[in-house]
Amino acid sequence: MEYILARSTPLENSKNNIYEVHDEELEQKYKDAGYQQYERSYKTKYQYKEYIVICLEFRNDSTGAEPVVIVPDFLIPGRRYPHYVYMHGIELYCNNPDKGLRWAAEETRKYFGLDTFSHTTLGRALKAFFRGIAGEDPTPAKDIDSEKQKPCFPSTQDTAVVRKQVAEFLRSRLGQIEQQEIIVIYCQLAREWHKQYQKLLL
Repeated sequence: MEYILARSTPLENSKNNIYEVHDEELEQKYKDAGYQQYERSYKTKYQYKEYIVICLEFRNDSTGAEPVVIVPDFLIPGRRYPHYVYMHGIELYCNNPDKGLRWAAEETRKYFGLDTFSHTTLGRALKAFFRGIAGEDPTPAKDIDSEKQKPCFPSTQDTAVVRKQVAEFLRSRLGQIEQQEIIVIYCQLAREWHKQYQKLLL
């Protein structure tokens, strides 16, 4: 499956919580090339609501070409939240070295109006993002709970190097972000990175 990012409009502007993707230029391009048009839907959660995102899918069974799905630039197919939720959590965690994953996850949950957003989800997103920019895995999880003796995500000390590298990476591309600009800037970044960006959080 090949995904193509389309410029999005705010999710909260969706009618009846249904977001439909339209891109007339791309639609015509694939129709002219002999592709058949279908629809593919995804679900995403934001500001205490669940949205249905209806995307355009194009197939050309006669050539065996890979199906193409046009998705809005906020969507990571198969993930529960818009990509800027994960990115905001990563940015918070990496730029606040005295805070932990639980704090960053809770601040992210409140900021984007989510019923849940766990530190384990944020930890996995950070690991995938670091792997994407550095080509390697972060420090393996360590047992940091001596009473329960269960594997946990690394402590703030364990991830110091990872946090520093990710923070520097984001600063070099995002600069100083004003709170009201977060979503717009992250969506712009997603469009600029195209396929690479989506892979960083999968």
